[in-house]
Amino acid sequence: MPVKLSEEEKRNSRAERFGTAPGSQGSDATKKAEDLKRKARAERFGITQSTPTEEEEKKKARLSRFGSVSTANPIEEEKKKARALRFSATPATGNGKIEPKATIAGKAGGEA
Repeated sequence: MPVKLSEEEKRNSRAERFGTAPGSQGSDATKKAEDLKRKARAERFGITQSTPTEEEEKKKARLSRFGSVSTANPIEEEKKKARALRFSATPATGNGKIEPKATIAGKAGGEA
């Protein structure tokens, strides 16, 4: 036989399940249980918690392996500057207006 619960009981049970109950927020037991769950999951899936020193060592190794981005070749820098100047220049007419190349004949322009 199904158990009949009132609306308030349903809300309270749902709040307890999802951790939104007023009494369950911030309790030490809940936090400890959550930490244990996370540790168990990490062990199960082989996830390791790395320390900040390990992260720094990895970054240094990667930097030495692939080099720094800031050390660029001066020739390449000159090419970049020339390209920027070439593409930032205005058109030969200089007025910035687009002039039509040909007039549209007949009804092709949408005018009656």
